[in-house]
Amino acid sequence: MLVVLRISMIALGGLVPGFVLGLFAFKLKSRWCPRCGESTEAIHRAEAR
Repeated sequence: MLVVLRISMIALGGLVPGFVLGLFAFKLKSRWCPRCGESTEAIHRAEAR
């Protein structure tokens, strides 16, 4: 029983920080068009000119 608890704690100890870092790394601006799926990189480059 103790071994299962240790393995669970190790797994959660790795998954929880990874999940939290993923939330903080989420970008609000999407690189993909939600309607057609095209990359929006060309649009951003054209706006910067």
